[in-house]
Amino acid sequence: MTTGLYNARAAFFSLPVTNVWPCPTCSFENPLSAYPHCNMCEQAANYNSLHHLSGIERSTSIWQCPQCTLNNETSDDHCTACGYTKQNKPAPVVLINSTATLSSTSLSLAVDDRRHRDEVDAEQIFQYIINYCKKARTNFVDDSFIPSSSSIGTDSFVEISQWLRIADVAPVSSKDRTLPLTIFSSPQPSDIQQGALGNCWLIAALALISEQPSLLQHILLTKEVNKEGVYMVRICHNGLWKTIIVDDCFPCTKHKRLVFSHAKRCQLFVPLIEKACAKVFGSYASLRSGNMREGLQLLTGAPCDHIDLHPPNGILDSDIVWAKLLSACESKLLIGVSTGGTGISRDEYARVHIHGNHAFSILAAHTLANSSSRFVLVRDPHSRSEYREDEVTEAVLKQLRAINPAQRSTGAFWISWSRFLRYFSSITISTYKSSDFDVREAGRFTQSPRDKVLSYRFHIPQKSMIKISLIYHRHTRKTRSFHTQSFVLCDVDNSRSPPIIGTHYHRIVSSRGRFTYWSDALAAGDYVLIPYSISFWGSSDKHRDYTLVIHSSVPLQLTTEVKKGTFLTDCLIGALVGINKRIKTRDAVFYTTSRKSSSFILMVQNQSREKYFDVDIKITEARNIFHSRCSKLPSTMHDSIPPRHSQILFLTEWSDKQRSACAFNYSYSYEHTNRASSPRPTIDRNTGDLHSPRRMS
Repeated sequence: MTTGLYNARAAFFSLPVTNVWPCPTCSFENPLSAYPHCNMCEQAANYNSLHHLSGIERSTSIWQCPQCTLNNETSDDHCTACGYTKQNKPAPVVLINSTATLSSTSLSLAVDDRRHRDEVDAEQIFQYIINYCKKARTNFVDDSFIPSSSSIGTDSFVEISQWLRIADVAPVSSKDRTLPLTIFSSPQPSDIQQGALGNCWLIAALALISEQPSLLQHILLTKEVNKEGVYMVRICHNGLWKTIIVDDCFPCTKHKRLVFSHAKRCQLFVPLIEKACAKVFGSYASLRSGNMREGLQLLTGAPCDHIDLHPPNGILDSDIVWAKLLSACESKLLIGVSTGGTGISRDEYARVHIHGNHAFSILAAHTLANSSSRFVLVRDPHSRSEYREDEVTEAVLKQLRAINPAQRSTGAFWISWSRFLRYFSSITISTYKSSDFDVREAGRFTQSPRDKVLSYRFHIPQKSMIKISLIYHRHTRKTRSFHTQSFVLCDVDNSRSPPIIGTHYHRIVSSRGRFTYWSDALAAGDYVLIPYSISFWGSSDKHRDYTLVIHSSVPLQLTTEVKKGTFLTDCLIGALVGINKRIKTRDAVFYTTSRKSSSFILMVQNQSREKYFDVDIKITEARNIFHSRCSKLPSTMHDSIPPRHSQILFLTEWSDKQRSACAFNYSYSYEHTNRASSPRPTIDRNTGDLHSPRRMS
């Protein structure tokens, strides 16, 4: 038990909603729907006030050419594209490059409500661009992702010979020549065609999305084709929903065909989504290689469950995996599956007509009546499949097609469970549900045990399913971060004054990678959650951003507060006591997390009422780890814990070195003494150091 949490019962509050814009004349904050005229003084807003709109980032140090719509630097007197002479009064800037969410609030929203709000916000900006382009009699040009080699990336694609607006692109087939352009029209997975990019992770995710076309409503905020070539695409990047503005210029062959992905029947949703993702990540080439989990999270914003079909220890309970797969299919969740990492040779994959190192969709799973035979319906985003096996006879196919009539011509094929487990390496199940609520908050990991921490408090009105994701921001797709990130979740007992953290429920969740994900049913009550990572301690790394996402089956209200580091200490102590991994000595108890975890904590409680408890620790081996107390390892430590106090002696995390073995071993000795001694390394208790001793209740 711990005390000292005097402000843990702070009242809830809502963070400011940013879907307003301040009038540059009178400073009145207007609703976004009023733009560009102030409701107070009726003055029209100029572009300099646009940066307040919905968190969308814009630059004011540029002027737009009214002739070709290219944005130029303020210092340029002539347009660098067409040579137009800049006038004394520059034309309004219409570039919109979203690098943040459209709005931010501490109240969770239903998934459909969040999408609707984003649509309303985006529509105001969209109409502003359309009206300007009509007045200037020009098409929109996105100068932050211009039609040039820089947008293609470092890789060369010999197929590219020109950039064309979508109206000038040749149809995919002769049948399409008579069809009008649409954003999407009753889309089918078989409509999607992967182009010259090796981005099957995104294409397979799109194929899954098209199985439930209503999901495209969340992504494509522009629902109609427009002559101005302005389109708004909504994706979830680094855990935050962002609206990306793109034009309708695409890389094409000399025959005027799209080089990258496209869709049959003159639908634009595939190249538009692909281009928006390329813009977010810097280029088309940056979309090469990835996993299904990333694609589904980009398109749905929901976390994914990952099932390794070939675990490192070689032990797989196929019955449990089958039960999870059946449950996901019955719930109509989005399910992906991948090949690669199975130990199967390329030649064998080629013989059975299954692509190796490739992403697929799972459409159904079924056990035949009066039979123990299990079958899985898989779809290849490359469309037509030639997979065959003896166990899938015509008689069996007839029964299975009653479950799902998907044909081979669409890339779908049935495969027996045993062969499925042989040829596929992992299953990814999106937890997306349109009935869910979510709240998203961006934060930064600390750089020192003395830094203040961000804490998040939320109230659950009734027992509910909660899914928590902690997402580390990658600044490029090529960043392969394997640092450890964790969060501690504790309940708050409001029956006591002051409240005590971690009296009933406590959990330390940790993982090594970019995502930390946890899901469980929580009882009604108040909870405190604190993300942390010691990987950045003592470094100058500025890239410490994360997004905390909480999905729930009921609405939540989130309070964000800045606390001393000892608040995290109290939460960790409460959680460690609850975990009950303890080594008891006379008048003292040591608590630890599992040594198999990517994060290890050692904490001690001095239960003596009179004597100090001295602990000496000798670190005998340390490879590829971060240590919260010692920057140079191996090393030694000494602490003197006061009577009736608890102390976190140290935390360790695996380092981010890929394919490197990690090891950590230590030994310790202890004794009760009558006098206090100074800790080594030192602990700055005045600043709220995480390692400060904390009084026991």
